[in-house]
Amino acid sequence: MPNIQRKITNKGETTLHVAAAANHEDFVKNLVNRLPKERLTAVNDVGNTALTYAAVAGNVKIAKVMLEKNPDLPNLGSGVKPLFMAASLGHSQMVQFLYYETKEIVSGWDENEQAKLFITCVEGHLYGVAMAILTANPNFATNFATTTNMEGKTALHLLARNPSAFASESRPWLMLKQENSKQASELFEKCLQEYRGDGGNSSVIQNVLFDAAEEGNIECLIMLIRFDFDLLWKTKKGKSIFHVAAEKRHESIFCLLNEIGSVGGIILNKNIENIGNILHLVAELAPKEKLNAISGAALQMQREILWFKEVEKIVPPEFKEMKNRDGDGGEKPYVLFARTHEKLRTKGEKWMINTANYSMVVSTLIGSVMFSGLIAEGLNNNSPKLYLVFSVASVIALFSSATSLVMFLSILTSRYSYNDFLVWLPLKLLIGVAALCISIAAMMVAFFTSFMLKNCNRKELPVIFAVIGLFACAPILYVLLKWYLFVDIARSTFFRFKPRQRLLYKEVSSHEPASPASESSTHCINLACIK
Repeated sequence: MPNIQRKITNKGETTLHVAAAANHEDFVKNLVNRLPKERLTAVNDVGNTALTYAAVAGNVKIAKVMLEKNPDLPNLGSGVKPLFMAASLGHSQMVQFLYYETKEIVSGWDENEQAKLFITCVEGHLYGVAMAILTANPNFATNFATTTNMEGKTALHLLARNPSAFASESRPWLMLKQENSKQASELFEKCLQEYRGDGGNSSVIQNVLFDAAEEGNIECLIMLIRFDFDLLWKTKKGKSIFHVAAEKRHESIFCLLNEIGSVGGIILNKNIENIGNILHLVAELAPKEKLNAISGAALQMQREILWFKEVEKIVPPEFKEMKNRDGDGGEKPYVLFARTHEKLRTKGEKWMINTANYSMVVSTLIGSVMFSGLIAEGLNNNSPKLYLVFSVASVIALFSSATSLVMFLSILTSRYSYNDFLVWLPLKLLIGVAALCISIAAMMVAFFTSFMLKNCNRKELPVIFAVIGLFACAPILYVLLKWYLFVDIARSTFFRFKPRQRLLYKEVSSHEPASPASESSTHCINLACIK
């Protein structure tokens, strides 16, 4: 037996350590069955048991086999505890198994150990377990909420910096993670309540506020504003959360101005030293991650102009003519916008020209083929219906290709001014792409009907038709590739900044306050809290 469970590495790992780390379930099971209970407690040179190695691998089955043999393993060893290891690596299933199976052992840890486990779970996006730890230790809740990680960030900071943890109407695909999102919201609300009435931690809440604003975390911002309406007035380096939202292009946050009425106008009227007003912030180039989310430099340019004009609508008229600095070195917002976006405008012009040139080649080829087909003779006219389909499809393909050709020619002869990128260039490209896709589809219909007319009397028709049809579908790939471009152009041109209501002022009785969970789900501000 000693030969089975012995140290086999330079760092003191035993056979069980290595097998657990390698995910050999059957080998571990047989080895554990042969070993006495006390032999499972063997540690390596840094004090880690084999269960810690199973936690590294995230294999719940191996951990279950070990715990069935020795339930005390989670709390043994002087190294990293298995639960800490699994939480730090984000193995959610392993963390849930170890926590709920050994809850009594965990409850025996001191306050600092549990606080460390709590913040580690938040870092690993294990919000359900973190909430369970918080709920199981109500007397330590304040300590947990204020505990920081190695970077000095609390749970509120970590949640605010992770907008993907919260389901949102603007991110409907996240609704698939509804349970995790609900846990994240509840955890944020619970931690936030531990700061109520603690004026000494106001700087923490303010930092969380601007972390959420910079990351576009609208859900956390709503909970923070509901927690303390005065946070709307807070600034960081002279910028409010709306200045940050305008600068970072977070329209969902910026639309909160529609909800707070005249208060928003007062906040926006503040100038920022050495920067100017909010229009100067918007005149700067958008962050790379925002630009890269839009396909094509031309559509990126269009989005930048749209954003500038949307912000321009809600600022005082004098902001448009205000310089960002005194003296000759100052620039008006439009001048600053033109200077900072000149490279993007040039890229957008080249992108438009290249797209038009490539598409014109296809349009010309289709037009030539269809024109030749219409004037050609010799088709078997024994099937008038098929001949009619061929003729109609050929005409549609010809006129559609001609329409796309005209649109792409007009793009090549455009001035490419900033205003051209707003509507006319994208609209021309939209029409050109749509017409080109129609012409390709009509050309394929004309091809099939022509083939049928010429070969309708051949016995091998079904086989030949199937083989030729497969190769003839290749041009349809062009339509599929252009579909995404078509959708992006249509979305940018016709579906502009019309965000949904995020905060709804709701009259509630002071005797029947809404629960935090229900307020969070509906994104409402309780008027009783802000009056």
